[in-house]
Amino acid sequence: MYPVLLSLGRFHIYSYGLTVALALFCGLLWVGSLARKRGIATFEQIIDFALYAIIGGLIFAKLVNVLYEFRTYLHDPASIFSGFTGSFFGAVLGGVLLGVWYTKRKQIATWRLADVIALYIPLGHSLGRIGCLLSGCCYGVTSNLPWALPCAAGDPTLRHPTQLYEILANMLIFVVLMVCDRRGQRGKSRYFDGFIFGLYVGLYCLARTVVEAFRDSQILAFGWLRTTQVFSLAVGLVVLAYLFGRLKKQARNEHRASSPLHS
Repeated sequence: MYPVLLSLGRFHIYSYGLTVALALFCGLLWVGSLARKRGIATFEQIIDFALYAIIGGLIFAKLVNVLYEFRTYLHDPASIFSGFTGSFFGAVLGGVLLGVWYTKRKQIATWRLADVIALYIPLGHSLGRIGCLLSGCCYGVTSNLPWALPCAAGDPTLRHPTQLYEILANMLIFVVLMVCDRRGQRGKSRYFDGFIFGLYVGLYCLARTVVEAFRDSQILAFGWLRTTQVFSLAVGLVVLAYLFGRLKKQARNEHRASSPLHS
C-alpha cells in the first residue's frame, strides 16, 4: 500500500500517485511551451499528444511489468488490475508508439518533438523516483554503507537507496542533454533531428545498467547479470553507436561538400 499524504474523508492522496501526476503536469507545461516556442506544435496539439502517450504508457507499463513478474501474477491474476505499478521501459515504449502515431496523423515533426520531450524526461523521471522512495518500492539490496537507508516499505533493513541513485543519474543526464541542446540551438553543433532523444535513451540505458546492479528483487538472466541490465546495456550501446556513427558520417559529408574539389 502506498503511503497516504493527505486524506479528505474517503478520498486519499498517495505519495506515488501525487509525484507521478506532478511529473506529468510539469511535463505538459514544459513540452507545450517549448514546442510552441520552436514552432513544432500548438499547445492544444501537445495536450492531445500527451493523452495518447499517457494511455499507451500506462498500458505497456503494466504489460511489461506482468512479463517481468509473470510468476507473481500467475498466482494472483487479479493483482494485475490493482495499484499503479509498472515498468518504466514499458511506459516509454507505449508512449512512443502512440505518440508517433499521433504526430504522423497530425503531420507534426516527430523527431523534433521527441528532442523537446527528451529534455524533460529526466526531470519527470526524478519526480517519479521520489514517489518510489516515499512508497518504498524499487529499493536496493541490503548494505552497510554510510548512506544506506531503510528504503523498502515495511522493512527497517538498511539498503542501497537505488531510488536516489537513479535520481542522481537522471540529473546528470539532464545537464548533458541541456548542454547539447543549447549548443545545437546556437549553431555550435549540427545535430540531426532525434539526436537529443536518442542521446537520452542511450545515456539512461547505461545509467540503468549500473543502478540495476544494486536493485533487489530482479530476475537473473546470465550469471550475475539481471534481465533489465542485459536489455539496458544492449539498447544503450546500440543507440549510442548509431548516434555517433551518424554524426561522424554527417561531419564527413559536410567536409567533402565544403572541399574545393566539390565546390
